[in-house]
Amino acid sequence: MDSWQNTRKELGSLPILEGSIGGEIPLQVERYLLNGVDRSVSGLDGIGLVTQFGGARVQEGEQGNWRSENLPSQSLLIPRNCPTHWHYNGVTDFAVFYFSTQPGLPIERFTSLTAKSTQPLQFSDTLVGSIALQLLNELQKGSAADERFMEKLADVMLEQTYRALTTPATTALLPRHVHFQRLQKVLPYIREHLAEDLSAQQLAGLAGVSIAHFRRLFHEALGVPVHSYVMAARLEQARKFLATTSQPISRIAEDCGFSSQSHFTACFRAAHAATPAQYRTQLR
Repeated sequence: MDSWQNTRKELGSLPILEGSIGGEIPLQVERYLLNGVDRSVSGLDGIGLVTQFGGARVQEGEQGNWRSENLPSQSLLIPRNCPTHWHYNGVTDFAVFYFSTQPGLPIERFTSLTAKSTQPLQFSDTLVGSIALQLLNELQKGSAADERFMEKLADVMLEQTYRALTTPATTALLPRHVHFQRLQKVLPYIREHLAEDLSAQQLAGLAGVSIAHFRRLFHEALGVPVHSYVMAARLEQARKFLATTSQPISRIAEDCGFSSQSHFTACFRAAHAATPAQYRTQLR
């Protein structure tokens, strides 16, 4: 059984998107939306890269002895044959990139990087997260996806992953973990009030800090500006509504906090290269 098939079984869920990407190191990728579960995954046949796009905090390890705590924009490089245990504190949007195990591929440096590690290697890099999301957006196009473009993106993503884990200035989480407690109130609030005012001023008041300080600590913790995170959360919820309900697009726009249907359509097209109506049609 291939690693991704075994992961599906152990996660107890099917991916919402899957596909193959060529390049110097071919990848199999799966995107998941999981909600408030605990799951254990046995070691992969090869190396894996997990990237979180949105949602709640994810902890890896055993309760009381967590090996990592992850928020959107953070990633984990999973060594070969490394068992993992995941606790999802709420709805979480993430992808798993499985490195090909075919012989003769140039993966020696990744093998050496992970060979002595008995746990996932955590890092935070906005470029890796952005490329990973762009790859999935391209895959979403199905037969219209540009394979050569994806191969080039994948090569850059893996190169940046290696650099992020081997450059001393970026291997640490900077001060980000310090801000988790303060943001723990804000992040669930965003998810639960998407149709309401989620301006930096409103969220800073909730966090009990000045707007300037809130913007700074939010960016340090998540690697993206407040408005980018809010937009990603609104688009994520919109995708779920488009996929699982028959609600009119105008109603989805309102429920997800967009000022109008045209504003929703413009934002959705910019992120996914398709209108909400086209996206819904592709899923059916």
